[in-house]
Amino acid sequence: MSKRICLIIGHGGNDCGAINPHTKETELDYNRDLAVRVEKLLKEQGYIVDIYNRGYAKVENVNYLNKIGYDILVSLHCNAYNGYASGTEVLYWNTSKKGQVLAQALLDSITDVLGLQNRGLKPIKYGDRGAYLLGKTDPVTVLIEPFFIDNDNDFKVGKEKKDEYSEAIVRGINKYFQN
Repeated sequence: MSKRICLIIGHGGNDCGAINPHTKETELDYNRDLAVRVEKLLKEQGYIVDIYNRGYAKVENVNYLNKIGYDILVSLHCNAYNGYASGTEVLYWNTSKKGQVLAQALLDSITDVLGLQNRGLKPIKYGDRGAYLLGKTDPVTVLIEPFFIDNDNDFKVGKEKKDEYSEAIVRGINKYFQN
């Protein structure tokens, strides 16, 4: 039986997420394109893949996502802070052992490709960023923050290595399902 995956494009509608202050490129636009690339690669390997975006809703429709029967949800984001912070991190729900395993597989694969600082896994609990999605979904769910979009060097790496980054996500997912 094929595994069912949902790629969630973080942000939506009027909320474009983080923005690079120099190029004005947005997190939402970067991840719209990324999701299509990753979807294609995953489908080539036999996965059943959906792309989801909340659109103008304030948060993801977790009731809808929970009803579909996904094996995993992967939420695509870009980090932002002060223009200098750098690196890759993956968030997961703090009590989800499977979430931790998926997050680690993705983190290892992505940091190998992007070569940015490994900021580690981030176990999320209520009150933290990403808590609504990570804490309310039934499938194993992670949130990827591959680089800081407001750091010009990080964003340059993210754009130049977008194909390799897409492939790294697929490798991380494959590793998770092989365990």
